[in-house]
Parts: sequence; structure tokens; C-alpha cells
Amino acid sequence: MENENKTKKYKIEDGEHIGEVIVSWIITHACQEKCAYCISPVKKCEITSLEDHFKIQNQLIETGLTKNRYIGGEPLMVPHLSKLIIDAHEKGVDTRLSTNGILLTKEKFKELRNYLNSIALPFETCNDALNEQIRNTKNHREIITSRIDMIKDAGNIGLLINTCVHKENINELEELGYLLNEKGIDHWKLRRFNSASGRGAVPNKNRFEITDEEFYYIVDKLKTMYPNLKIDGRMPSKLSTRLMVSPQGELYRMVGSEEENISYGNILTKKLNIKEIYQRDKCN
Repeated sequence: MENENKTKKYKIEDGEHIGEVIVSWIITHACQEKCAYCISPVKKCEITSLEDHFKIQNQLIETGLTKNRYIGGEPLMVPHLSKLIIDAHEKGVDTRLSTNGILLTKEKFKELRNYLNSIALPFETCNDALNEQIRNTKNHREIITSRIDMIKDAGNIGLLINTCVHKENINELEELGYLLNEKGIDHWKLRRFNSASGRGAVPNKNRFEITDEEFYYIVDKLKTMYPNLKIDGRMPSKLSTRLMVSPQGELYRMVGSEEENISYGNILTKKLNIKEIYQRDKCN
């Protein structure tokens, strides 16, 4: 019998993540978009088999995983992603899908909706021309707003919006905040542009870079304007405490450029205890 999951509600994460063991799994670097601020590395050979993906997921769960964030690239480009999400949820793992929304059709959402605690969508501006300029694809606002409505209609899945704050959209965020407030978004995460790594971010440093002061100013202003909207401002340094799995199965923390990242080894070839690492290195 299909799991109706009607009582499940999204809870805003405790900043300390007490009792949690959270992993962000970059399951692929493949993506239909070419966002100019992208922090994903240049694409290279990835794990693609269902068998190996399940080996990775099973080891994460067996060694203490409580929350899995399926991210990318675009995770829905992995053909068997639904099987992984359903399996993790049925084993008691809190599941989150971060998607650009393009492949989150009504049919795909119906397949996944009972197995997701939350969905995160990217949204930088309500300005269609600017969206196209930043993401190199058309109709982003239309796609995201339709997905927001679809998810909100479900009524039992947390909805987060991720916004990279940079030089080109910093003056557009008040309008975006108004829309998100009207839509009843659960959580709005604003991240200051990070040029330390990424196939888009590194070459576009001069195009997007803003100061810490500019970032904090707009975050504080938005919090004042929309007190009923849960808003978090995230500096690039926040990434350094996040435990991540690469498309090649490497467990690591992103502390700077690819060369500076802290690697713990490959999950497919090394017995790694996620809970021990998470607690020892104070990940969150």
C-alpha cells in the first residue's frame, strides 16, 4: 500500500543539528543549466550504476545517517534517483531533494511526494531577462513558481528556496522576497556568492563578487521587511562544515578550492563511519 505520509511536516533545522547526521550527496554534476555562479567542479567520470549508488547509500545509513540531501548538478537526471529516495525514506532517513525544477513534472512529483520531507528550489530573481542571463536557460521563474504551487498544494512537504546573492541580483531581492512571502515558503536560504571553487564561480569572480557588508545589509533588510518569512544568511565558510559525497563516491568537506578540500576517502573502497566523522569534526 502506498505510503500516504499525511502527518509528516517539515521542521526548520536547528542550527546546531543536535542528534543529526546529515550528508549532502552530489549524486551527479550533470545539469541542463549553466549557471554562471555554479560551485560544482568541472564534470568528470561519475558513478552511474544503481548497484554502486545503493552501496554508497546503504553504508551511509548503516553508519548513522539521519538526513540525506540529494543535490547536484541536477539529481533528477539520475534515472534511478526515485528508487534511492524511496528506499532511504522507508528506512527512516529524512530526505530532501534539491532540484532546478525542470524535471520535477507532475508525474515525477506524484512518484516522489510521499517519500520526501522537503524540496529545495533555486530562485535568484523575478526578472526573466536576468534569470536567463544568470542561468543560461529560459522560463526559470515560470518553472519555479509552478513547482512552488504544486508542492504547496501537497501540504506535507517542506519548501525551501536557495538564493545565491551576488552583484547582479542583490537589488532584485526585495521583489523576490515579496513573492516568496506571498507563496508561504517555509525557509529562504541566502548564500553569499563564493568564488573559491566551481565551473561557473571561479571564472566569474569579478562579475558576481560582493562584500560581506553588502551581503549582511541585504539579509538584515529582508528580515525586517518579511518578519514572517524564515530567512537565513549563509556565508561561504558554512560549506566547510558540511559533509558531502561526490559523484565519484568521495566523502569530503568543501573548505576552499578542490585542492584544499578535506577528503576522508571513497565510500566504495573504504569503510567510513559517517556518524563518527560527523561528530568528531563537528559537521553540520
